[in-house]
Amino acid sequence: MTDFFKYIYAFPFAAAAYAWLFMTGMLAYPYFYLTGYKESQIRSFLYFSGKAVQLAIFGASGFSKKIIEKSPFPQKPSVLVANHPCMYDTFLFFDFGIKNLVCIAKGWPFKIIFFGKFIEKAGYINTDGKRSEDIIALAAGKLAEGLHIAIFPEGTRSVNIGRFRTLAFEIAVKTGADVVPFAIKGLDEMLPRGRYFPKKVPVSYVRLEAVSPQAFGFEAGGLRMARYVKEKIVEELQKNN
Repeated sequence: MTDFFKYIYAFPFAAAAYAWLFMTGMLAYPYFYLTGYKESQIRSFLYFSGKAVQLAIFGASGFSKKIIEKSPFPQKPSVLVANHPCMYDTFLFFDFGIKNLVCIAKGWPFKIIFFGKFIEKAGYINTDGKRSEDIIALAAGKLAEGLHIAIFPEGTRSVNIGRFRTLAFEIAVKTGADVVPFAIKGLDEMLPRGRYFPKKVPVSYVRLEAVSPQAFGFEAGGLRMARYVKEKIVEELQKNN
């Protein structure tokens, strides 16, 4: 199948996902406004919206998307990290049934129509204008509430995996939370940065073994942990599953 027909094949799934997100966001907004923006309700709404997006990705992949779990998921709140090839990466965690999470992100997602307000009220952490120690304190509070923290250490979308910033790992070192790495394969080709409609490409999400911060100590532990976790994700990306 040529690239042209791969785009034609995937287009209806993307169009359906965009329409679904817009319509459900528009309908949900007045309800959440009138009920006072209850965090748990909004997180549930984001979870099911994300599952709908993942269903569209499943269809666009030619129904060949794989969800691979290489170890049991930690029972305690953890820091979830992944490579960042696509703007819909945030929804990958929902495919693993992880509902009670908040993301740490730069300011632009908070400006998206409807959903920007939703993620703000759901407790997602906007890094704009905040010092790293303030972000770590906010993340520690979320972990204490029983919520997972999701963050993309590259900080921006990239086809070739970039440098991992240390924030996620400093949170882990200072709170004692495990880091759970995820490897995203295929989305870099299906829907890379700058493209709004996908093409048919196989996709897989791989959850790797949790990494404890205890093995890295406190002094420069975040940096050493960042390098270690990046290496594990890169190794997985280079495999053929």
